[in-house]
Amino acid sequence: MLISDTYYPALAIIVIALVVLWLWIFVPAKMARNRGRSAIGWVLLFWVITPFWGMIALWVLGDSKKKIRKDIMDELGHKS
Repeated sequence: MLISDTYYPALAIIVIALVVLWLWIFVPAKMARNRGRSAIGWVLLFWVITPFWGMIALWVLGDSKKKIRKDIMDELGHKS
């Protein structure tokens, strides 16, 4: 047996901590950056509200005006 039965609770805690870290930090930061919004601001907001509601808010708000403008300029072939 490689892992003793006493290590399973510790392993479970580590896995749960990684999932929570992923939900509350990495997901909102990536979603916000992809939409041209402040990653730090959205990570802080996700700590106040649940990640589920934060993801819905980011989805409803969509891309920032600056990102939309940049995407249009890129599509037209202009340098931003």
